[in-house]
Amino acid sequence: MFSLVSVLFGIQVLSSCGASPSRSSPPALLSPPCDDISVEEAADLALRKINADREEGYILSLYRIFSAREHSQEITGSVFYLTLDVVDTECHVLSRKLWKNCNTRVPHSIVYGQCKAIIYINQARNIAHLNNYDCTLQPVPPRYIQKICPDCPVDDNPNDPKYLDAAIQSLAKFNEESEQTHYFSVLNVTRASMQWVVGPAYFPEFLIQETSCSKSDKTVDISKCQPLPPEQAQIGFCKGSVVNSREEHRQFVSISCEIYTRQDPATEKQANQASGDSSQTHQQSPPSETNPFSPYLEKTTGSVKMLPPSTEDISFHSLPESQNKHKDGKLVPPEAAGSKPSLVGEKSQVDKPDLTKPLTGPVILPFPEEFSLSDSCPGEAKEPKAIIEPLLPKKPTSV
Repeated sequence: MFSLVSVLFGIQVLSSCGASPSRSSPPALLSPPCDDISVEEAADLALRKINADREEGYILSLYRIFSAREHSQEITGSVFYLTLDVVDTECHVLSRKLWKNCNTRVPHSIVYGQCKAIIYINQARNIAHLNNYDCTLQPVPPRYIQKICPDCPVDDNPNDPKYLDAAIQSLAKFNEESEQTHYFSVLNVTRASMQWVVGPAYFPEFLIQETSCSKSDKTVDISKCQPLPPEQAQIGFCKGSVVNSREEHRQFVSISCEIYTRQDPATEKQANQASGDSSQTHQQSPPSETNPFSPYLEKTTGSVKMLPPSTEDISFHSLPESQNKHKDGKLVPPEAAGSKPSLVGEKSQVDKPDLTKPLTGPVILPFPEEFSLSDSCPGEAKEPKAIIEPLLPKKPTSV
């Protein structure tokens, strides 16, 4: 009887061992250099896709790569966890322009911030998929602007009625001089500033929409014109100015506009061809149903949050204390939750991909708390701007 019980117990132990999955070691996150070409391309693609996903605000430009972590996948490809320092540009997101083709703003009106992005890149399958992103932006503190340019235009609340009035006055000039077939009306004011010149000067930036009123009707009241249906209407972005001269008792009005069509924006595929860089080989459009990987790629999610101007220095990311601890003059890699430390820049061996294997989606981990351990991170600024340098975090130094 005792022997029978012993045998049965042994069988149960063996069965339980075979049924339970083996505990594999957690994946190691690499710390590739921030100036590595694969990281540069991943950052470029991530920022393009962030801009393409948005419907409001201005196109963001890459200021520098602050941190990059990489998770190599089983069958080729990698998931990159990027922390990017960004600044806004003069291009509205509806222009669908490449960030590299947009001018960044002058120092006194710059908005800066940080984006965290998770992007999966699989060159063998021609896939670059932005999983999610989270951006936080903020204007440069007013006291910094006063130091470098006390007489420059000052950013103001775009919801103030005086800027809507200035936009309407500017648009009247556009409607009179343009060769469009329909009149346009103001959709909303997106940014505004004012300055005292020979009197108060107002500088609104605003979106316009095409109306049903034909320009052949010279007596039309544009305020009563109905917008065309969204699938037909053209949308535009304008920069206007209304300068009130108290000496001459007159107004000087100017405006410049770009007109877009909703159904035919500059696509990302066209943007790739225009960019002329190595990253154009990646798939830029969202995965389609014809892409066998589509069922395994989640829809891109993300947000861009704008903080109000601050009277204090704001750093959007700080180094955890664990990354400031040193041993024998060298930075001690932190123990990541659920992962083991990896050598800086170390690449795991990946066999030549077998594209006949069953498809599975990429493994997406929570965004790592630890920044890159590479000495090259943060990377160099693409277009250094002295006004925001004091506001950005510095890389840790060994002691």
